[in-house]
Amino acid sequence: MDKRIEKKKWTVKTISLYSGGGLLLIFLGYLLLTGANKKTLKVDNKRFTTSEVIFDSFSDIIPVTGTVEPIKTIFIDAQEGGTVDEIFAEEGEFVKKGQPLLRLSNTNLMLDFMNRETQIVEQINQLRNMRINLEQTERNNANQLLEIEQQLENLDRKFKNDSILFTQQVIASNDYKETKTNYVFLKKRQKVLKDASKKDEEFRKAQLDRINHSIDLMERNLLAISKYLENLTVKAPIDGQLTRFVAELGETKNKGSNIGQINVLSGYKISANIDEHYISKVENGQKGFFSFSGKQYELEIFKIFPQVNNGQFKIELKFSQNTPETVRNGQTYQIKLELSQPKKSLMVKAGGFYNKTGGNWVFVLNENGKATKRNVKMGRQNPDYIEVISGLSEGEKIISSSYESFGDAEELIFENKN
Repeated sequence: MDKRIEKKKWTVKTISLYSGGGLLLIFLGYLLLTGANKKTLKVDNKRFTTSEVIFDSFSDIIPVTGTVEPIKTIFIDAQEGGTVDEIFAEEGEFVKKGQPLLRLSNTNLMLDFMNRETQIVEQINQLRNMRINLEQTERNNANQLLEIEQQLENLDRKFKNDSILFTQQVIASNDYKETKTNYVFLKKRQKVLKDASKKDEEFRKAQLDRINHSIDLMERNLLAISKYLENLTVKAPIDGQLTRFVAELGETKNKGSNIGQINVLSGYKISANIDEHYISKVENGQKGFFSFSGKQYELEIFKIFPQVNNGQFKIELKFSQNTPETVRNGQTYQIKLELSQPKKSLMVKAGGFYNKTGGNWVFVLNENGKATKRNVKMGRQNPDYIEVISGLSEGEKIISSSYESFGDAEELIFENKN
């Protein structure tokens, strides 16, 4: 009798089949689960722009707004205070050096000048009288010495004659001795007078030097205080165009107050304010460029002001070569300031995406019609490009327009909407 053999339900083949299917189901479930967690967004591919990552020369450039100013400006201040009596020029007028601009009146200054002038003139006159007296004394001493020399010459002749006559016993001894005594006395007197005259001459010379110096000093003081009155007439210190000239008849101007300025129009410079973030990167000699009427002009930084006001510091640039023919004071230009020499680097075109991401992540385009969020690192930027440090390769494309409408999506699916 045949024995029935029961068929096994769980063979190795069956177990393997079910195991493989289970793993497949688990894998599909994982994909479904992760796909469900990944936030996607369908977008119209015509409503955003893309940029390709390129490897090219990158220049660290910042845009600044520059204002044209005269190459030199001279401020005009009132050297003396007073009331405006006359106005000789108008704002905007071209003036010459030394040309009167306005005249002030100051009664107190006039009275003070007159008093001081009188005092100085009196002192000068006293010193001059002293000088005259010293010169007169010198002449008197010279006359005395001249008279004594004349007397001595006559007495010398008589003494020689009397000596001969006394030897020949023609004259008495008393007469000879009297002549000799007078001669010796006069010789001694001549010596004393010469010594005194020499000392007096040295004293007079020193006195005259001091007097002449004092007179010269007082005359210069007189000239100086007279200039105070001249300063009441305000004159142009240099050739140029008179600007910011504000004066009204009868108006009071204080000493040191600004009256206006003169712009020297022989050349121009451009001033610009820059964010303090760049203060350590800006140096003299760096170049700037701007376009005007179809031509490009080059500038060079020649002065940096270290003071920071309202988060900005000031620089001044000069034209390296040509200056626009129609340049005018007060014009503004959009300048590209080059902070470093060009350097080969990865970069993408600047766009609205940076405002959202800060250069920390971007949406990178895939070949399957999607764009995936990717962390990246970006560095320097200029008005046209942003430097790519890591996270992107040459040839890849990113969405470079604004990400504001993408919300917190991590993947974008493109739709072509008509």
